[in-house]
Amino acid sequence: MPDDLHETFDAADPAAEDNAKRDAARTAREDADVLRGIMHTKQGRAWLLRQLDACHINNSPFAAGQPDVTAYHLGEEAVGKRLLIAVMAASVDLYMKAIKESQEEEARLNEVRKKEREKREERDAPADVRELMFPLPPPAGFPGGPPLPKKK
Repeated sequence: MPDDLHETFDAADPAAEDNAKRDAARTAREDADVLRGIMHTKQGRAWLLRQLDACHINNSPFAAGQPDVTAYHLGEEAVGKRLLIAVMAASVDLYMKAIKESQEEEARLNEVRKKEREKREERDAPADVRELMFPLPPPAGFPGGPPLPKKK
């Protein structure tokens, strides 16, 4: 292994400092390019929002009575916050587009579920309560029923 891989950073050397700044800026640009590439497709934006949701960005990481689970969720949330900051730095417009698409998709799915529920209720519900009872004729004297017997 070459020794130059284990060189320490010399903060007193202006050239080394400039190189480190340039490397950090290049890495940040490359990371932003990768995130923009992911976010340029609808599937990529949806995937990114699912990752943020998995990191408890849009909900509480706290698990009542379970401090170990809460600590684990807080660690996931910290990763999610770092990802969110990187996404926002890469492209706020694409992130806002992802949120808008997510809301539209949720509204569409809610409408589909509502229609399916209505169809199911219509199919399973009886048309009339009278259909549930025996098909008895109306009592004597009622409309549609036999006439009252004549008294003798």
